[in-house]
Amino acid sequence: MKKRYDATYYHDSNVIVDSSDNRRVVYQFIEDNPGVHIRKIIKSLGLAAGDTQYHLDKLQREGWIKSLKIGAHRHYYPADITDEKDEVVLAFLMHDTARDILVRLIEHPGSTQGDIARFKQLSAPTINWYMSRLISAGIVVGVREGRIIRYFIQDIGGLIDTLIDYYPDIWNSMASRLVGMFVRISSERLKKNNK
Repeated sequence: MKKRYDATYYHDSNVIVDSSDNRRVVYQFIEDNPGVHIRKIIKSLGLAAGDTQYHLDKLQREGWIKSLKIGAHRHYYPADITDEKDEVVLAFLMHDTARDILVRLIEHPGSTQGDIARFKQLSAPTINWYMSRLISAGIVVGVREGRIIRYFIQDIGGLIDTLIDYYPDIWNSMASRLVGMFVRISSERLKKNNK
């Protein structure tokens, strides 16, 4: 679980934090949360919107961070992330629902909108909205089978690499579940073959 940051994170509570200290805290938060958008930075750090925007602009001008606009939100990244595909994927992984959908599709490729809606306990139109955004970003592809659309990760290897690099806790949890699933399927096949 990511630690909660605030303007006094690196300081004794009796010390007044100056603007360069705030800038370091903003940069560290972006480094720890690549793909984050400004509202989450403001909420997590407890800084004023104008102050946060000032530090973001300054960090970007100085080459410490970069940003990418996806949909209505501008997402921020450390400058050392150079692959635009990773930037897009990281922006979606910052959103809990999109991240849960992507993890579900890794574990259950070919899930339908109904499968995902039941899993997330959200309405079909809400899931449709997420799926259309993931498809237009090139992360997910929908394959029509009659009246049903099944969803698959476009580049599953790339997504797994991004999870391993930036969200190791999620990947480790998934890996444990996948190993358990593999063991269960293998033992079921052995029992079936021994009959």
